[in-house]
Amino acid sequence: MDERGTGLSFASNEAAQNWLRRSIGGAPRRFDIVQMKGSTSSSVFLVTCARDSTPQRFVLRVLDNREWLADEPDLAVHEAAALAEAERAGLVAPRFVAYASDDVGFGAPVVLMSFIEGTIELHPANFQQWLGDLAGQLASIHQHAADAFPWRFRSWVNRADLAPPGWRTVPRIWERAIDLLLGAAPDSRPVFIHRDYHPTNVLWRGNAVSGVVDWINACRGPAGVDVAHCRTNLAQMYGPDAADQFLNAYFDVADGFTYDPYWDVDSVLDMCIPEPSFYEPWRQFGLNVIAPEELRGRIETYLESVMARL
Repeated sequence: MDERGTGLSFASNEAAQNWLRRSIGGAPRRFDIVQMKGSTSSSVFLVTCARDSTPQRFVLRVLDNREWLADEPDLAVHEAAALAEAERAGLVAPRFVAYASDDVGFGAPVVLMSFIEGTIELHPANFQQWLGDLAGQLASIHQHAADAFPWRFRSWVNRADLAPPGWRTVPRIWERAIDLLLGAAPDSRPVFIHRDYHPTNVLWRGNAVSGVVDWINACRGPAGVDVAHCRTNLAQMYGPDAADQFLNAYFDVADGFTYDPYWDVDSVLDMCIPEPSFYEPWRQFGLNVIAPEELRGRIETYLESVMARL
């Protein structure tokens, strides 16, 4: 259950305002705070501050999902460290500004970061080029080893509840996929992974990627985890062919990458059991609603193609 509700209650809170002033520096006269769309696991705000005649913009994440925070109480320090790691790697990511693990006036831990100009693009004029640039940006992330980064990959699949979904039409495919996941994971060289890389976490200016956002789950792990997560999203959004085109584009730019269907299976079983669902930010950024039966059909066709690669 998503237990949130901080909203803009902190906008006039003196303690919150003072924390922002200290964090940003230069004693801005006032702040304009507007909630941004697209975030589902926490509340994200655009903070504009007036200092002299030049406005500055920042992004503030308020970690007001109490269930998530109870499971991972280090979320603020995790994202702060991930942003710092992304900067060290020279990646197009927000720059870390400040964080607070305690309540400093927002009712929850917070992370403050720089604002990146750009828009979410879900209807690209050149779909093949768009996929290639998505893959190229991901390959750039994976070039960074992040040897000292302390957070490590863990699967999000609840293995205790694994069972073929009630809507499946090809039971054997799901049974084989579950058997595969319950076996040993493949050996993979760990690299810096975003862990939630998909089209609504990538910003564009014109035809070029301007930034990758939402680094709160970043960790060290197999590159295939990120590739698979993006593929599962693409399979749902545009169909299985888009997922395969993305994989081919990633192969073209990622030297030494070894593909293993295991990670695709891990991603599908995580995202699509008990059933795939239309992600609300897809609609917010312009994708037409996809009917549940269409989503299910796309995912089952995609899983069949993944299992055929074994």
